[in-house]
Amino acid sequence: MKGRKKIFTLTAIFLLVILSIGLLLNNRSKNLAKAKKNVVLTNFPVYVAKASVEEINLSLEYNGTVQPNAEVSIASETNGKVVAVNADIGSYVSKGTVLIKLDDRIKQANFITAKANYEKMKKDLERYEKLYAEKSISENQIEQMRFQFTNAEAQYNIALKQLEETKIVAPFSGFVTSKMVEVGQVVSPGTPLMSLVDINTVKIRIQVPEKDILKIKKGDLVEITTELLPGEKLIGKIQNIGYKADEAKTYPVEVQVNNNKNLLRAGMFVRARIPSAIKGRTLLIPREALVGSSLEPKVYIVENNVAKLIPIVLGNEYGKKLEVVKGLQEGQLVVVEGIVNLKDGTSVQIVGQN
Repeated sequence: MKGRKKIFTLTAIFLLVILSIGLLLNNRSKNLAKAKKNVVLTNFPVYVAKASVEEINLSLEYNGTVQPNAEVSIASETNGKVVAVNADIGSYVSKGTVLIKLDDRIKQANFITAKANYEKMKKDLERYEKLYAEKSISENQIEQMRFQFTNAEAQYNIALKQLEETKIVAPFSGFVTSKMVEVGQVVSPGTPLMSLVDINTVKIRIQVPEKDILKIKKGDLVEITTELLPGEKLIGKIQNIGYKADEAKTYPVEVQVNNNKNLLRAGMFVRARIPSAIKGRTLLIPREALVGSSLEPKVYIVENNVAKLIPIVLGNEYGKKLEVVKGLQEGQLVVVEGIVNLKDGTSVQIVGQN
C-alpha cells in the first residue's frame, strides 16, 4: 500500500509540472501573437517633386560680399589733448566735417608769432627789393634778406600746418564705423582716432568660375538682391574682371552699385544675377530638396516607397530652383518636405507632389 501511494504521489507531481509548462508555453505564444499584432511598420509621409527639364534664360548667379567704395582709418598727425569729439559710431558726416578737435592754444600762439614774422619779412623784402633796384644796397644784403624771408615763410607754413592738424576732418562723406578716443585723452602722431566708410556707391565682389568667365564683359548689368531686404532689387554694372584665377579656378569680378539709399552695408552677403538673353534647357529641382551644403550637395530620391540619399552636382541657381548637372535624371522624384525624418533606406509614403 505504501508503494502504491508513493507512485501515485509522484505521478500527480509529474502531471502538475507538465500542465504548468504547457500553460507557460501557451501564454508565451499568445503574448508573441499579441506583440506582432501591435507592431506597425512606419512609412514616413513625404512630399516630392519631379526633377524636370525646363527652358530658361541662362542667367548667371553668384554669391557676393558688399565692399565700401572707400574706407579709411584716421590717425592723429600731432600731439595734443582731445577737447571735442563731434561724431559717433553710425554718424553720417560730410567731407570736411571736423570730427575731432585737439587743444590748439600753444599751436595757435606759435602760428600768430610765425605769421607776424612772415608778414614783417615780406614787407622788409619788398623794401629791400626796391633799394636793390635803385642800387642803394649790395647784392649780399638783398640775398641775406631773401634768405630771412624764405625762412620766415617756411616757419609760417609749418605753424599753419601744425595748427590745422589740431582739427581732424573727414576726408570724404561717409559713415563712422569706429571711434577710438574720448574727450580728455592725450594723443600722439599715429594714434588711431576713427574709421570712416563711403557706401554711397558700393562694390560687390564675386568669384566667377572659369566656365562662365568668357560669358561676361565689363559694363554688363547685374541684379543685386539679399534675403535681408526681401523685394528689393538694385542694379549694378560690372566694373572690373580679373585676369588671374585662384586655386579654385575662379576669377575675381567687381560690380559697382549705386547705394544712395544706403540699403546695402559693408560686409553684407548678397546674390548677384547677370541676366542673359540666351535660352536653354536644363534639369532643375526645387531648392528645398537640397540636403547638406552646396559644397557637398545631396538629395533624397524615392524609389518603390524607399528614400535613397544620393550625391549630385549643382550648376547655377535660378530663383527658387537649382540646376543639376550630374546625379539625377529627368522625372526622378526628390523629397521636398519631410526630409528631417529621413535617412538612407527609410520607408516612406508619398502624400503629395509639388
